[in-house]
Amino acid sequence: MKRWLAVLPVLAMAGCAALERQQTTLEALRGELRDLAGEVEVVGQSTQDLARRLLAMEEAIDTRLDGIDVELAKPISLPVPVCTMPEAPAADAELEPCEAPVEVIPDGSAAKMTVGAVETIRITPPGIPIPARVDTGADSNSVTATDVVYFERDGDDWVRFDIEVDSVIHTIERRVLRHVRVFQQSDVTGTRRPVVELRVQMGELLGSFEFNLSDRTHLRHPVILGREFLMDTMLVDVSREFVQPLSEPEG
Repeated sequence: MKRWLAVLPVLAMAGCAALERQQTTLEALRGELRDLAGEVEVVGQSTQDLARRLLAMEEAIDTRLDGIDVELAKPISLPVPVCTMPEAPAADAELEPCEAPVEVIPDGSAAKMTVGAVETIRITPPGIPIPARVDTGADSNSVTATDVVYFERDGDDWVRFDIEVDSVIHTIERRVLRHVRVFQQSDVTGTRRPVVELRVQMGELLGSFEFNLSDRTHLRHPVILGREFLMDTMLVDVSREFVQPLSEPEG
């Protein structure tokens, strides 16, 4: 009995020590849990910040792309001739004034006619007056065409198509010269279009020009006049419209 009484204090002290160690371990675990929770909170905040930054970058990219689309849609004016001096004149030399381009009808000379950003042309026959946008950024000419039908005539490929002007439908038949593939921003694969020759009047200008056929009924201008039409014959003043008068139908 006395032996057990001597052992009891030792057991009690050992139990207390074990309990203290467990409490210490528990507190350490609680501290680690608090630290881990803090780290998780920091990571979550960083993730939210990253998501906000990514969203801001996407919005900035979309805004920039919209701006690029607007810039690409703007017509580019042809360079205006400027007077240059081959060499520096003497200090007392008299400089001749630079002459502005003369607006005349091309007749084989170096003079060029001036056109605005939009002009009215006449397709003859049948003599249809139709508005055309002058686009120096386009290589070729394009005219609106619906209900396009291919057929053969005298062994050649022909095409029949409709042009609607002021709610009046005009049917035209032309021989197909060739086909071209036209690429646009919304059509990266390109669209195969037939090319025909049309006789066009603008003011006193009269000539035959190549046009590719495209359904432009959803666009503002049914005709595009590109560099093939303008080259070597015209100057473009994008600040004006309808510079050339509407000509009378041919013949």
